[in-house]
This record gives sequence, C-alpha cells and structure tokens, in this order.
Amino acid sequence: MAHCLVVFASLNQVALLQRALNREKVYMEMMRTPQSLSSTGCSFAVRCNRADVPLVLQTCSKWSIEPGGVFDETEEILSGRPRVFTEDELEQ
Repeated sequence: MAHCLVVFASLNQVALLQRALNREKVYMEMMRTPQSLSSTGCSFAVRCNRADVPLVLQTCSKWSIEPGGVFDETEEILSGRPRVFTEDELEQ
C-alpha cells in the first residue's frame, strides 16, 4: 500500500490534526519530517495511506491548519529527490 507524508511546520499543528482525526476514529502515525523534506530541520509529518490524504487535507482546512506539502513516501525521500503530489493527483 502506498503511503504519503503530509508535512507541517510545528508539532502543535500535527497534535491538533491528530486530535481532530482521532475524533473521527482515524489514526495516523506522527513522525519527524525526513531531512530531505524539511528546510528548517524541525518540522513534523503525518504518515498516512495515500487514499486518506484527501481526508487529512479536508481536516486541515476545517481546523485552519496549513500543511507544508504532501510527499510520496519512497526511496526518493532518502535520496533527497522527493516526489511532490500536485492537487490534480490528490483529487484522483
């Protein structure tokens, strides 16, 4: 199953998102953002199934949480060449 990382600037944003998703009985893994995706080195991400990304983004919008990006979790992240999803790809 394909996974994605949804990146956020702060731990507070991820904690708020997780609380909101938990209320909906949706559980996702929180993690530090891989260095190749973080320009500041102190951001956090939510790891989720690609199919759950629309729900995550909808919840972000509802709670006024601004994600820093959605990335495909692949070997490219480790190599420093992450694949970034476009809005059109996420809507499919």
